[in-house]
Amino acid sequence: MIAVNYTRQSEREGSQLCEESMALDQTADSAEMLSIYKPEAWSPSSPVAIGDSDTDSVDSLFDESPHRQLHVFTRVAGRAAPPIPGLFVPDIRISAELANEVTQKCMEMYFDGRHGINQVMLFGRSTSEVEGDATLGAGLPPFLVSLLHKLRDLLQPALPQQIHALLFPGKSAPSRARQAILNLYNPGEGISPHVDLLKRFDDGILGISFGSGCVMSFEKVRSEGKSGSGSEHGDSARWDLYLPERSILVLSGEARYQWTHGIEGTLKDVVKSETKDGDHDTIRRGTRLSITYRWLLPGADIVGEPDQPPSE
Repeated sequence: MIAVNYTRQSEREGSQLCEESMALDQTADSAEMLSIYKPEAWSPSSPVAIGDSDTDSVDSLFDESPHRQLHVFTRVAGRAAPPIPGLFVPDIRISAELANEVTQKCMEMYFDGRHGINQVMLFGRSTSEVEGDATLGAGLPPFLVSLLHKLRDLLQPALPQQIHALLFPGKSAPSRARQAILNLYNPGEGISPHVDLLKRFDDGILGISFGSGCVMSFEKVRSEGKSGSGSEHGDSARWDLYLPERSILVLSGEARYQWTHGIEGTLKDVVKSETKDGDHDTIRRGTRLSITYRWLLPGADIVGEPDQPPSE
């Protein structure tokens, strides 16, 4: 089954998503769901606080979409993964040929000629009931399933065994619902700091950058009564990391549940120099496509059922 969510934005300065959900027909070949923006200002200096439930979006499969949010980015971002448990940014890249192929497919199928659409969600399922490369995401478009299998092989030597198994279960593992979300960011667009929905998505998030790099900021979820601010070293509550084009990001454990991730809207990123100690580079953003694979919690692949409470 494939469900596609087209997010149309009439105003790009909004940051709070209103959801309009429909039930997924289990027998249908596809379903389309529409999500609409509700404008609401967001300040990057605002404190970030996430509770033990996703009460702001308690019954939705939809995340916030990329939105236009220009800021002067003054922090100097690092190039190496920060010491956040469960965060992995392997020093490997998918090939330029594969990146171009995937980007072309995404643009042709979902974005070209569709003004204002910047997010598409697709749904599949890992299964041992099919042969070949469909086992990791049966129901997803073939090129996204193929990408999953290539990532599995590429990341095999780069991740701890248990993290690799979390992202790429074996054929004997139980069938699970999997989402692929495609986000298109034009220069100057970002996304508010957030933790992926706790009642909808399981552990193990895999993201790939296409077309352009960007700085992603990670902020520690602050405990009640604490400011959430930290020092520049050691126990820092915020880290800024440059994600180059064709790079791969994995969030698991603490990084998935206890740290927000977001992208400030800016035309340029300031990043530590690769060649000169103490210096920095200013990198202009281009159009960036991100593809993120996430597991849905049991029962979370059905939305909009009035007689069933949201999954805990």
